[in-house]
Amino acid sequence: MTKSKKNIHAKLIANPGAGQVLDRASLMAQAAQCLMDCGLDVDVALARPTRQAARAARKAVKDGYDLVIGMGGDGTIGGVIRGMVNSNVPLGIIAAGTENDFAHTLGIPDDLKAACELIASGRTRPIDLGRLETKKTDRFDFFMVTAIGLVATVFPMVKNVPEGDYSGIMDALRTLLRFNASPKVYMTLDDQPEIEVETMLVTIANTPLIGLNNILAPDASLEDGLLDIAVYPGFSKMELAAYFARTAKQMSTADDKVQRYRAKKIKIKTEPKLDIAAEGLMMGRGKAWIKALPAALQVLAPEPVTAKEPGVKAQ
Repeated sequence: MTKSKKNIHAKLIANPGAGQVLDRASLMAQAAQCLMDCGLDVDVALARPTRQAARAARKAVKDGYDLVIGMGGDGTIGGVIRGMVNSNVPLGIIAAGTENDFAHTLGIPDDLKAACELIASGRTRPIDLGRLETKKTDRFDFFMVTAIGLVATVFPMVKNVPEGDYSGIMDALRTLLRFNASPKVYMTLDDQPEIEVETMLVTIANTPLIGLNNILAPDASLEDGLLDIAVYPGFSKMELAAYFARTAKQMSTADDKVQRYRAKKIKIKTEPKLDIAAEGLMMGRGKAWIKALPAALQVLAPEPVTAKEPGVKAQ
């Protein structure tokens, strides 16, 4: 950024609904004060994920703010991102959620002061996003992952477990038992011939980490203009569950049965129709069209760190 810090006008978009109300209000006040102490001129907008956050971010871009800062969990940050695609306005992130996968993937510190200092430094890097279209959803831009199949069906039921909400576990177990163990997936990568495979799950990742800091795509890069596809043929339901349990907390993903690909464009059709979810949100069933969006977002983050599993951190 070419302006001096004193002239940088920032919009802080924060989620008021997470955690205890008084604690959240105190944290937002601390963040705003910390950013001002770093020399930024800050306005605050309260927005719940995900649509409110996206609308607030789009409005901030339209209103001419020099940078937009998302504060909250992955739902809030994801919404802010979707309001800023291809805008060239830098995004700052203050992690204030449970897992904070967005922030951890980018190497953004959890410490409030350190995060504010990083934002005020003005160091930006371009990162890729992915774009999903289904018959139900015209366009949904994602930072981390689109899943088709078993994870897409079960994850929305258990995504609140890290926050202490176990109400969906029994539904998830019943769904797991009923799930069709032999669906067919027809997949076209770029302009290559169609691939037919029997699998309960396909994942299309933009980042190495998803969910509970699972290493889904150890070689994924946010700056290569490609999406990393993983297919899981020959896995039973229990083997898939065990595999994802094994990859949690950035542990090893080694398994010779996982088929891995890279592509700019992906077309997928399933028989029977499988659920499609992006960032844990249901997006449709049966057919999906996905493409990479190279350098679609400018983010205030450290330079990427090259790391191999186990222990993949920033990319």
